[in-house]
Amino acid sequence: MSEKALGADVYPSVTASKIRDYLTLTKPRLLSSVLFSTVLGFVLPLDNVITVLPLLYLLLGTALTGGGAHVLNQWMEQIPDSKMNRTKNRPLPMGKLSGNEALSFGIVISIAGITTLWFSLNPLTAALGILTLFSYILVYTPLKQRTVANTWFGAITGALPPAMGWAAARGQLDWEVLPIFALLYFWQLPHFFAIAWMYRDDYRRGGFKMISLADQTGRKTGLQMLVTGVLLFIASLAVYFIGQGSMVYLAVASLLGLGFLIVITLFFRDSSVENARKVFLASIIYLTVLSTVLILERFFY
Repeated sequence: MSEKALGADVYPSVTASKIRDYLTLTKPRLLSSVLFSTVLGFVLPLDNVITVLPLLYLLLGTALTGGGAHVLNQWMEQIPDSKMNRTKNRPLPMGKLSGNEALSFGIVISIAGITTLWFSLNPLTAALGILTLFSYILVYTPLKQRTVANTWFGAITGALPPAMGWAAARGQLDWEVLPIFALLYFWQLPHFFAIAWMYRDDYRRGGFKMISLADQTGRKTGLQMLVTGVLLFIASLAVYFIGQGSMVYLAVASLLGLGFLIVITLFFRDSSVENARKVFLASIIYLTVLSTVLILERFFY
């Protein structure tokens, strides 16, 4: 074997397409929502002076840690992903990256993220980052193939980023972080119930345990959406009543919450894929608008 060929085996070329594949493993769109909620937690403390450098460190550390969690999740789910239409074209099922490449990449950026949070911010933020990482890959990911309760457990992981933001800003966790934690927790449930209904055949092929698979009529799924939608509405009002939002926020939260419940009710009455997609889209609009209002209030009021 020539020296050039040997070198190619030991040091595989890093092409633009391979870089894109690595970035794809981090799930950039999902990661952006994680970062958005982290910023929300950072700006919410009323007595906090918002400074740019800690925010940048928070975004960098969270992006690396969250991206690492997404990579390791896909490394663990290569076989199920290969069976599902919505995931079979990901880099690992397609063979664009090897399992070892993904594992190494996920570990490296996860460690880099936690290190950034620890040394650039504080140990509490890093500890919450570690909790987010391990609850995602060691609790939520295995539970997806064991019990329908995985969605409720996974929502805890998804509600931790605002707590990370709060810890980065304050250096501690206060009871006032609970409403935004609850808001993110209860928002995820109807959001993911909608996804589970839209792709229930895919989830069945992948071997995942979802509430939608044991629900032929959609009544169970719809009822869960309604219950968690009401709890989401209550959590959004709690943000105002503890003084973290203005009257403008209260008006927006009320309108968005009622609108979201109306869309959920449509699914409850007619559990079609089309109505599930409406719940999914409404959930995206809800969180984006509500979070934007809260963040803008901190910067301009």
